Amino acid sequence: MSLHAGPVTIADLAQECGLHVNTVREPLNVLVSVGLVERERMPVSGRGRPSWGYTSRTLSGPNSPTDLLRHLFRSTTRWIRDSSDDPVAAATSLGQYLGDEALAMAKVPDHLGRPVTDQFSLAEHMTKIRVFLTAFGFCAESHPTNPTALVLRACPFTDPNDTDPVAMAIQRSMLYRVIERTGGNCVHATLRHDEDSGTCELVLVSNRASAAS
Repeated sequence: MSLHAGPVTIADLAQECGLHVNTVREPLNVLVSVGLVERERMPVSGRGRPSWGYTSRTLSGPNSPTDLLRHLFRSTTRWIRDSSDDPVAAATSLGQYLGDEALAMAKVPDHLGRPVTDQFSLAEHMTKIRVFLTAFGFCAESHPTNPTALVLRACPFTDPNDTDPVAMAIQRSMLYRVIERTGGNCVHATLRHDEDSGTCELVLVSNRASAAS
C-alpha cells in the first residue's frame, strides 16, 4: 500500500498479490485494528455501493513505532543481561509474553490445541503470518525460492542478524509463540540467521500429516 499514491481497494491488492480477496481481507483488518492502515470510503463510480480504500499510515524515521520499539528493547536486553541469573531463559519467557500480547492486541484467534483439520492451508497461513509480522515491525517478505518461508528484513528488538543471545532469544521466542498459537498443531517453525545478507529466514513446515496419524 505504501507504493500507492492514494487509497487502494482490497480487490486491487488481491490482484497484485495473486490472492483471493478473502485471504487479503483478514490481514488488512489486523493492520487497521493496530493503526498501521487507515480505511476510508472511495468516491462513488458507477452503480453499487462505494468500495473501501486502504492507506498505509506507518511512520518512518526516529519516531516510527519500529524504531521506538527497538530503542526500548535494546535497553530491556541490557537490563535482562545485567540482572538475571539466566538471561536467555528470561528473554525466552519475555518473547512468549510478547507473542501473546501481540496476538491479543490484533484479536487473532488462538488455535493452540485445536484438532488438525483438512481445511488448514499453509499457503494461506503464510500470507496471514507475513502481514501480521510486518505490522509488528519484522518487515516480512515472501521467500524467493521457498513458498513456506519468510524473509525477515527487520526486527523490532534489534538488527535481524544480531548474534547477541539475549536479543536472539526474545526474537525467536516471540516468533515461535505466534506460529504456535496461530497454526496450532499444523505448523512447525524454524528461525535461521543469514550472516551474509543480514536477514533472518522463518521457515514453516506443515505438521498436518504427522499430527493426524
